[in-house]
This record gives sequence, C-alpha cells and structure tokens, in this order.
Amino acid sequence: MARLSEHGIRLSSMSPSFLNSNSTSHTWPFSAVSELIDNASDPGVSAKQIWIDVVDEDGQLCLTFTDNGSGMTPNKLHKMLR
Repeated sequence: MARLSEHGIRLSSMSPSFLNSNSTSHTWPFSAVSELIDNASDPGVSAKQIWIDVVDEDGQLCLTFTDNGSGMTPNKLHKMLR
C-alpha cells in the first residue's frame, strides 16, 4: 500500500525519464498554461471558473492553477501519476 500525504492522497513516484519527457512536451510556457485551462474544460470536469495565482514557496515564485471542476478521486490521481 502506498504511503499517504498529509491530505490523505496516496503518494506516487515517477521515473526521471517520465519527468524529462513531460517537461519537453511544452516548449513554450503558454502552451502549458493553455493545456491546464483546456483540461479544466474537458467533458466530465465542467469547471466554470479557473483561478491563476502567484504564491511564494520557500522564496520561489510559483503559479498555481485551481478550478471548480469535479476533480479526481484520490485513486484516479494516484493512477495518473504512476
């Protein structure tokens, strides 16, 4: 059984080759942003609002993307990240 995060989501691990191939799929920053927005409007997700914020994580500025769509079950999230 996988370990759980502090929020009860099963933790997954990825191989470095997946991270490398995933990082090269969007060679332009706006294509990655477009993909996140497109995912929020996928059938079955039905997000009506999307919030894009800037947060400071240990001195590093990060963009966060949040929507009010149906989301994923913890099991589906674990399978996607596996």
